[in-house]
Amino acid sequence: MKFVEKAFRRYDARSTATLISTGGVLPLPVIAVLAPQTLRDGGLVPLLVIWSFIATAFLITAFRERLSDGEFAVLGTFGIIGICGTSLILANPRPGIAVLALVAVIPAIAAMSPSMPLVISLLALAVTGSTTVLALTTVSVPAFMISIGSMLGLITVPVFLVVALRRSLEATLHRQARLNGIDPLTGLFNRRGFLARVAQLLAAARVSTGWVGILLMDIDHFKRINDRHGHLAGDGVLLSVAAAIRETAPAGSVVSRFGGEEFLVFCVARDEEELHTLAEQFRVAVAEANPVTLSIGGVCAPLVTSTRANALATDTVVSRLLDRADRCVYRAKESGRDRVDVVSMDPIVWRKPSDKSDGLEPVMRSTPPDSLYQLFSRRPADFADYPRTPDD
Repeated sequence: MKFVEKAFRRYDARSTATLISTGGVLPLPVIAVLAPQTLRDGGLVPLLVIWSFIATAFLITAFRERLSDGEFAVLGTFGIIGICGTSLILANPRPGIAVLALVAVIPAIAAMSPSMPLVISLLALAVTGSTTVLALTTVSVPAFMISIGSMLGLITVPVFLVVALRRSLEATLHRQARLNGIDPLTGLFNRRGFLARVAQLLAAARVSTGWVGILLMDIDHFKRINDRHGHLAGDGVLLSVAAAIRETAPAGSVVSRFGGEEFLVFCVARDEEELHTLAEQFRVAVAEANPVTLSIGGVCAPLVTSTRANALATDTVVSRLLDRADRCVYRAKESGRDRVDVVSMDPIVWRKPSDKSDGLEPVMRSTPPDSLYQLFSRRPADFADYPRTPDD
């Protein structure tokens, strides 16, 4: 069993199904030799021709491991022809109809592929071939109508089910990929969702005002709420704070829940004063709608795009901005909490990812110490050079 499981790991689902279906009919010549009465007169030679193709298809699939759409189209076409031919050379009509039913297998296997032209073409060929065989073998019009109706259902229903299941799986995977970037509690982007859009956000800021702004917000005394009222109450506060931040955020900005009680807003800012004004709006909006306050640290900087070797990669740009913003949050808390601390930085020279890059690779790749990966894998309170109080 382990050998079989290991062997089939080499093949994709379509190739595996092809191996199973072709392998199942390889003993046909043996049956014909042992029971020649099962064939019509002169049927042995056509059977051997059909068997030769089936054996060839089996060997090609076993060798190729993963069939392309073109390869499967050729094998599938001759497979349908071979099944129809086998059905015609059998002496007894009942086994012939049973063999003909195998034409439903090939379009169903094709449906595993997203190539609808391939599926439709093989489906049409299977319907045409089975209709021709039934027209030649049935003895009356009523029998033909009954047989063709049953055969059409037998061919089309499996194809429909496979296509429907594949599309449902694709939709589920797409939804899961989207949810992986969404915080399930607040509905905001999480860190992953933010990072997936970093390059696009920086590009948008560059072509707008040329300045990028980041506001890092930390709920004051959030630990007290969880300790005194429980985590359910804490979740309620997070939901309320998230709603206030989302309603206050300007159009085009990106809001994310960046930690347990931390929120991040990436926005376009013309200068330090404008970013400070926006931070105050967030602070006031949260204080008015919630029993908690925010300590906010912000940083803005001009953004310059360059292809020079000294230009910073996306991960380095975000690492510097977040590191500076976190220090500003610390200063706001040291000043009494419910404060805003915003600074500006020197121009940042950013190396925009190439068109072939999706913007994710610079952020998700392995990075050295003090890089973006390290910053995102620890809480701001863990920074040894500016520790926070336990009850922040």
